[in-house]
Amino acid sequence: MGKNNHQNSYTIYSNTYALVPYVDGEQLWTRVIEDRDDFLIEDSIYRTVSRSCAFYRGSLESATLYSQKTVRAKHKPPIIIGEYYGDPLVFFPTHSPKNKEAVWLNYDAIDLVENDDNGKGTNVHFCNGEILSLDVSPVALRNQHSSAGSLQRYFRNAQKRHHQMSYVAKRHYPPRSPSPLD
Repeated sequence: MGKNNHQNSYTIYSNTYALVPYVDGEQLWTRVIEDRDDFLIEDSIYRTVSRSCAFYRGSLESATLYSQKTVRAKHKPPIIIGEYYGDPLVFFPTHSPKNKEAVWLNYDAIDLVENDDNGKGTNVHFCNGEILSLDVSPVALRNQHSSAGSLQRYFRNAQKRHHQMSYVAKRHYPPRSPSPLD
């Protein structure tokens, strides 16, 4: 990864694993970790998350309120950025969402959250084999990951209920009789 491998803006998809702050002198960039790529964008993480929510026809504010209501997470709530082919894109921040040090992680991309070697930080193992080391409490990160899982289960259960209700609401009409004008 280098500054030559960068974009101006970015939309989060299911292959996005993490958004990590990257400081180059005075410039704040975002390091994007995907399943098969790693590059920089010239935008803040907060703005990238907000724009991605808007891309999926939502807002960061409504996603935050939905999460706070469903999983009752008041601080650092996980959010559903959007729905990608029927699956929710659940991401969660390591710090307050507006904090410039916040890393945003994709719930589905994480295989394991473990203590680092000195026991103060965390190693996040992604499903592609990459490991991201963070200066965050492993207990706090596991709690965040658990809340994100609860949000995803709630959303999927709501999808199932809605799908079942749509079938109940459908009316079956008898076949039409021939028109008297025929």
